[in-house]
Order: sequence, then C-alpha cells, then structure tokens
Amino acid sequence: MTPLLDIENLELAVRGDPVVHGVSACVQAGEITAVVGESGSGKTLTALAAIGLLPPAIEMTGGDIRIEGESCTGFTSSQWRAMRGRRVAMVFQEPMTALDPVFTVDELLREVLALDGITGRTARERSMALLEEVRIPDPARCLRSAPHQLSGGMRQRVVIALALARSPSLLLADEPTTALDALTQEAVLDLFDDLRRSRGLGILLITHDLGLVAHRVQRLVVLHAGRTCESGSARSVLENPRHPYTRGLFSCRLPVDHRQADLARLEDLLADPGAWDPQPSEEGPVRPWWPSEEGQDAASPRLVSVGPDHLLAV
Repeated sequence: MTPLLDIENLELAVRGDPVVHGVSACVQAGEITAVVGESGSGKTLTALAAIGLLPPAIEMTGGDIRIEGESCTGFTSSQWRAMRGRRVAMVFQEPMTALDPVFTVDELLREVLALDGITGRTARERSMALLEEVRIPDPARCLRSAPHQLSGGMRQRVVIALALARSPSLLLADEPTTALDALTQEAVLDLFDDLRRSRGLGILLITHDLGLVAHRVQRLVVLHAGRTCESGSARSVLENPRHPYTRGLFSCRLPVDHRQADLARLEDLLADPGAWDPQPSEEGPVRPWWPSEEGQDAASPRLVSVGPDHLLAV
C-alpha cells in the first residue's frame, strides 16, 4: 500500500547549520506512527516540514516528503494551502494558542466548513456531528462557547474537530497531551486510537512520553540530536530495543512507588560500556551508532536491519 505519509532522508538546516540529519518515517492508513525523543531531537521540525509550516529561518536541504504518493518537496505556499486541511491536518501542543479567542466554537467550525461550501443548517449539523465524534458531552453548549470558557481537554477536542472538519486522511499531532492532566491525556489518546480505526486515519504522533503511547501505536521512530537511532514496528522496538538510547528512554520513568527510587539518568545508561556491545544484523554483528563514538560518522549514521521490520542506526 502507498503510505499516507512517507518522509525519506529528511535534511533540515537553520541558516546553513544542519539540525535534522536524514530522518525517515512512514505512516500507513489506519495506523499511528509515534516519533519519540527528548526535547531538541527534531521531532516537531519533522512534523512541521511534513505540513509545510517550517519557520522562515529553517530550510529543507535534502530528502523527500510524499503525501499519498505525491512528492511535496518544493511545494509553493499556495500548493501547501491547497494540501492542508483537505489531505493533511495538524493538532498543535497548546490548544489555547491554536484557537482564536475572539470567536465561538460555532464560528470557528463554520469558517473551516465554508472552505468546502458547507454553510447554514448543514454547517451546524456537521459541526454538531464533529463535536459528538470527538466526544464532547454537550455539543450544543460547546458551539455557543468561546475557547476560554472550555476546559483544556475540551479545547483540545475542539482543535481535533477543526482538524477533522475537511476529512483529511492524514493527521499530525505535536505533543497533543502535554498540557493536560493524566486522565485527560489517556482520553485524548483513546480518541486518536478510535479515529484511526473508524476513519482509517493515518496519524503521526510527536511525543516525548514513550510509556504513554506504547500500547496505542503501530510504529515507532526514535530520534536523538536530529538523527534516527532506531525504528520499526512498535512491537519489535518495544519488546527488543537494540539501541542504548532507546533502552535509556524506557528506563527514564519513575516506578509506581518512587518514594525510595531514583530516576534513571540517561547519561549513566549511555556511559555503560556494555551498552555498545555489537548487535546481530543482516550484515553480521554491528555496533549501535552514537555521535560521541570515535570512528563513526556523527552526521550520517546508516540504518541496518536487525530483525523483521526493525532498523538500527550504526
């Protein structure tokens, strides 16, 4: 099947200084691909490149981005505007900044629906259906409300409804649960899971919290310093992480009873010489890549197969 989103060897630079080095990711219909990594690893820039919203100071210097098989590399602003909303949409991290506080939810939804010629009673019916789909309990009241009159979780659901209004096939979600409490985080991620099943949506989920999304995603891409450390099916990567950085991310979580436990330090995990033991691959034993390792090209590690649908940077 042709992927809904295919990012291949993406290279980004800030005024000529490389910040993302050869990142690849793939999203199929009805699947969630999670891009995980610490702050500054290049997750958000990768998503912004995939929807044509890179800041002016950042340029794409290499690679290719294809949406439903169509290459978007070199798209003009007008071409991206025609693409956004109809084929790909984005849910941002902070819903309050994504919603215009001057307008009610009804006015915000009507403005989006009007782009496809949907107005009047049809627009209201469509707005009600969208709010019900994202599990807002009282959609009529929500339509009359301004964003500041809603809770954080309800605002995020409105943002998701706006993203779905033009029926895109691909949804990009940049840390959509960061500003929410734990219970609301779970509810929003459950909603994404249901949407990818019911609509056949492909979802690229940007997150730093691997534990929160582990049992909901089908594919994982692990980034560090703008480079891919490991990628593949979620089951393979979660059950048998091959890169020390990936194992470190798994360990950097407090246990349930953490009163007498220290949070694992990523620096200590990566400093363990045993972390860099050779791993079996289709090419024979290979050592995981790390930018501080002598004799390894820090700018361009290559990915080799270390199992069915499982790639490791070496």
